[in-house]
Amino acid sequence: MAKRLRRDPIYIAPEIIGHINENGTPIVFDERTGEELNPNNPFDKIKIYGRQVIGWFLKPAQNMVRYKTQNKGFIVLMICLSYIEGVEEYRTGQSSRNRSNEFFRNGLHRMYPRKFTDNDLDRFYREARCGLFHNGMVRGQIIINSSFEESLSFPESGTIKVSPSKFLRDIITDFESYIRTLKENIAARELFDNSFSNL
Repeated sequence: MAKRLRRDPIYIAPEIIGHINENGTPIVFDERTGEELNPNNPFDKIKIYGRQVIGWFLKPAQNMVRYKTQNKGFIVLMICLSYIEGVEEYRTGQSSRNRSNEFFRNGLHRMYPRKFTDNDLDRFYREARCGLFHNGMVRGQIIINSSFEESLSFPESGTIKVSPSKFLRDIITDFESYIRTLKENIAARELFDNSFSNL
């Protein structure tokens, strides 16, 4: 779900500010371009969503990787993991409520076709995603190192190797592809439009 407009002006995306005026009308303004946006227009929604994901998540993660920030692996991985389920909701037009693992697995199968088994991705979900978001730390099977050759691998039972920098690169590629799809594909845009709202 997108960030909601309020009576007081707030940033709903980097350099996009909005509020609900005294008449109940949404006012959304792109400070970068100087244009007013319509939060009901699918193409303006795509712009807002794209700016949110890139500006608040992917670009800061890229900066951590680019500037060799110490101890960045866990936070970069957390940003990557938070992307997967959410984008899958918009792709399918469905809520992942009580189906989080399924959406996570389907998102990774889509990103890495025929590369991993359901069992591999279920383990990754439990060990990385649930570990970080429920316990504040990955669980025992996860090994993080940006020097690993692959973004994600399951070399042996009980071991999951993750290169946060390469995984982030794959996430960015996937997101850029999704934004292009939204602009070009009516069916994909309708699913997104029905799921994403700032109102």
